[in-house]
Amino acid sequence: MTMVVKSLLTGAMLMASLAFPPASLQAQCRLCAASGQPDSLSGAVDGRPEIPLQIEITANLDFSRMALLSSSGGVVSIDPMSGDRQIRGSIANLGGMALHGEGRLTGEPGRSVRIFLPERIQLSAPNGSTAELERLETNLPALARLDPSGRLTFAFGGQLRIRGDASGRFRGRIAITADYE
Repeated sequence: MTMVVKSLLTGAMLMASLAFPPASLQAQCRLCAASGQPDSLSGAVDGRPEIPLQIEITANLDFSRMALLSSSGGVVSIDPMSGDRQIRGSIANLGGMALHGEGRLTGEPGRSVRIFLPERIQLSAPNGSTAELERLETNLPALARLDPSGRLTFAFGGQLRIRGDASGRFRGRIAITADYE
């Protein structure tokens, strides 16, 4: 089962809302349950359904406030491990606290999971300016596993690339996908 979270980046803040898979994808394969084989759609074995994997964003990704000093642009990065912000190029820090995003997966205890983040997201401001959110990454190891209570918390960060004379509160959609291994 795959869970997709579509998030909204507003000004440099990430807000999440869940989008659940269609009910038809949650249906069990009757032949698979009878044969003792895993159900390719739901992961059920011997008629025992797996616990659906759910994702919740618990803290927003926030690049804070900044100003573009010249048309050469720059990059603002937030490290998913430490939450530290780095500014490169013609960008000035206008204060405020930058934060890495945090999320929580819940599902079947002990199961291996994988989180997929898009490589690049185009953001736009109401005035027509654009910026790119890129190099999104988490602090999870290559083989992440839910704990005995069926939970896994993670942090995520990335970099905001601003070019030209961009300005405003940027918005865009980010599709974060989590799946059982």
